[in-house]
Amino acid sequence: MGELVRANTLTLLTYFRRSRLLLAFGLVVLLLTALGSLPAIMANSKVASFDSLRDIFRTFNMFLIVFGCALGLLVMSSHLSDRSLKMVFTKPCPPPVWLGSAFLASALVSLLLTGFVLLFAVALSLLWHIPVRAGLVFISLDTFLAAVAMSAYFIFLATIVHPAIAVAFALVFNASLFYYLRITVHNALHEAAKGIIFLKGLEHIFHFLYLMVPMTRAFESKTGAIYSSFRVPAHDWLYLLYSFGYTLAISALFYLLALFFLQRKRFS
Repeated sequence: MGELVRANTLTLLTYFRRSRLLLAFGLVVLLLTALGSLPAIMANSKVASFDSLRDIFRTFNMFLIVFGCALGLLVMSSHLSDRSLKMVFTKPCPPPVWLGSAFLASALVSLLLTGFVLLFAVALSLLWHIPVRAGLVFISLDTFLAAVAMSAYFIFLATIVHPAIAVAFALVFNASLFYYLRITVHNALHEAAKGIIFLKGLEHIFHFLYLMVPMTRAFESKTGAIYSSFRVPAHDWLYLLYSFGYTLAISALFYLLALFFLQRKRFS
């Protein structure tokens, strides 16, 4: 089992390397760095340099999450479209092993790129004479967990629908939408004279969907200050542990759902 996971993970990592996603990531990094560095170079002040560093780091981390989505979408949709999974599953390689390897390979690539962005941010801090703060590590780890969760989500979506539909679904039906709908129905309950049972049922449905759709920042209201100042109070490191538990739970859920639908597909 362990040898199969290792072999499949290495194969998928090679697949990612040969795809042009990593090249695209490098080009975007260079472009964003060039654009984001202009204010710091022109202003020549520590405040402007810190603001530029924060903006560049924030943009990179947002891109890392998007890249995580792309990894999940690519690894599943490409193998389903060219029907290569039929050959993989008849090696024999059980679907649970291959799917677990796909999750692992996507997570490893996200980890590699997150480490690269972190080192790049530290290098910019030293270059611009900005103190290297613990917030850089905190935000990088938080971003990595968010990228893993979103990658798992898109692996699941790509298993059941066309990639274009998966992207459209994720953009429209996000956690913010279901939270807004739940709050709207909850407020309507206080004013409704009829249909209370229906509204309560609707509220529970929207609450369930809100919990099912992964959030990129599960504890954003608690950690927002860290993203602004790069300072991490000692007790806030616990939120990384909570985020890890959330990512682990949501990834396990989408793994089981993806496996359920994958095993019912016909690869003839």
